[in-house]
Amino acid sequence: MKKKDCQPKIVSYKARLLFETIIGVVFNMVVVKTFFPEEEYTLESFAFTVCLFVTISEGIFAFNKLLGYKYSWHQHTFKRLVSLLLFTVFWYIVVARLAYITKPLIERGQEIPRTLFLASMVISILFVSIYVSLLIAYNYHQSLAMFIKENEALQNEKLELDYRALQDQINPHFLFNNLSTLIAIIRQDQKAAIRYAENFSDVYRYVLKSKDNLSVSLNEELEFIKSYLEMHKERLGEGLQLFYDIDEEANSRHIPVLGLQFLVENAIKHNVATVKRPLRISIQANKEFVRVTNNLNPKNTTYSTNTGLKNLKKRMAFLSEREMNVKHDATEFVVELPLI
Repeated sequence: MKKKDCQPKIVSYKARLLFETIIGVVFNMVVVKTFFPEEEYTLESFAFTVCLFVTISEGIFAFNKLLGYKYSWHQHTFKRLVSLLLFTVFWYIVVARLAYITKPLIERGQEIPRTLFLASMVISILFVSIYVSLLIAYNYHQSLAMFIKENEALQNEKLELDYRALQDQINPHFLFNNLSTLIAIIRQDQKAAIRYAENFSDVYRYVLKSKDNLSVSLNEELEFIKSYLEMHKERLGEGLQLFYDIDEEANSRHIPVLGLQFLVENAIKHNVATVKRPLRISIQANKEFVRVTNNLNPKNTTYSTNTGLKNLKKRMAFLSEREMNVKHDATEFVVELPLI
């Protein structure tokens, strides 16, 4: 994060000046009523007192702003606090000294008694302390808010990087499984293998096209899945039976890229699909979730890296607070994906 982005949001000049003027007016009223109740009240005296407080306040504010370019509140709290307090004391002494010298000139040569001037300064210290306390509280609040925002941004960035890392597993996983299938088809039927390879090139084009997306619409994924399953029907024929029941309003909802592909691929990979023992895959969707169901005809031996479901669960957790549900019994395997 750039240095300038670590600055607290600055209060507008007009709002700040109005606030300082109001405090200056209150300070003037307190001093006049306390120490000079019988003195003639003049506009010059009023303006001088208000300008005095604004000068002190603006000097402190300007120094605080300069500090912010070098030290952030949430990283250098103690250093900022000490530096601001030391400058406040220094700046207050400088302005008070100048005020003591210039006030008689403004007041037409009437010197203010030193004891009364010092008493006025004591009260002004109270008002300046209130201003500095408010400034510190404001800075700390703004800095804390930025720190939280920065933390959230870094966490989101990490989550997205983690998601991208998971998504990068898709292409090798997809490619490995389908090349294995292609090799098996070549041994049985070379013409079918050619058709499979042609379909596979179209399907893989979708994989490459969508690999940088976090999610896709259910409608897009379904169009891809239909092509993907038709590719497998080249090999399995009537051993693979497909059923679709999709609500219209579900089509625009989103799911993780290749979410359905992982599920139907697992079903095909781990189950026998023959005319005598067909594999039935059903895809149903409403506005809340998409459900993929397949009957169980388990193969005796199947090599698996277990990448598919684990990958999908993690990616689903990134995109939605709702969990992916996996259920199975002796006859069916069911996965429900929440729609986004």
